[in-house]
Parts: sequence; C-alpha cells; structure tokens
Amino acid sequence: MAFVEAVRERRRDARHHCFAWRLKQGDQGWRASDAGEPGGTAGMPILARIDGAELRGVVVVVTRYFGGTKLGKGGLIRAYGGAAAAVLDAGEVIEVHETRTVRIEHSYADQGAVQGVLRAHQLKPLGTHFDEGVSFRLRVPVEDVEKVLDAVRDATAGRVRGAPE
Repeated sequence: MAFVEAVRERRRDARHHCFAWRLKQGDQGWRASDAGEPGGTAGMPILARIDGAELRGVVVVVTRYFGGTKLGKGGLIRAYGGAAAAVLDAGEVIEVHETRTVRIEHSYADQGAVQGVLRAHQLKPLGTHFDEGVSFRLRVPVEDVEKVLDAVRDATAGRVRGAPE
C-alpha cells in the first residue's frame, strides 16, 4: 500500500488510482481495487493481466485522469487491462528465488568434497570461518535446502554437520 500511496501523492490531480497486486502463488496474497470506478472494471482487469503474465511479487497502479469522455464498463475494462498489459510488456522481469540460510561445519579433510557440492549447486559461502574445522553460512533456494544438505552428507560419508538456520 505504501507504493500505491506514493503514486497517489505524485498524481494528486488524477481522479482514479486503480491497482492490483499478486504477491504469492494461488489464491493467497492478492488484492485489487477499482478506486471509485464501477465494480469489476479496473482492479480485476489489472490483476488478470498480472496473472496472464504469470508474475508474482508485482503491483500495478493505473492512474486515470477524467477527460470528459465516458468510457462505459467495457471501455474501462479494456482501458485498465490494456494499460496494465502495456506496462508489464515494457518492464523487465527479474526472477527472484526465495532462499534460506544454511550453516555447514566440516573438517579440513572434507573441504574438497564440500566445495565440489557447492560448485555443482552453484552456491557460494557468505563467509568462511577457519578454526578447528571449517564453518560457513550460505543462502540456498528453499526448494533445494534438503537436496544440498543430503549432497554434502553423501559426499563426506555423513561427517558434515549442516542445518537450516
């Protein structure tokens, strides 16, 4: 809502700031607002364009100034949906994966095996601490946490201690 409010502040002279967002997969984490337009003519067409683009973590605000021409419900639906489609087509999609921090501890003898697993999964430690053994933290995509932990345990015959934080 802070983003929507910022748009409203920048465009105070506009009559409508209709919006929709989709934050999560499925029926969770979405909202649509017609912001004073007739019901179902603005927010839902914007949301439909977000869903059609299969995007998550997105908010779209369409600002409309009244120019004296009444569009009717069909015209409003086309205008809001079309504006949302245009902005989504023009934007750059940045893929972001949810991650979890994992802490791993191992002996110096297992350093090569552990590094091999990290390279295979394209992971880099956030910082490595060398003491009596080696310990580090890394960010792992949520869906890969158990796979990575299993791989380092397999590569070291179970000698590695690792767990999500």
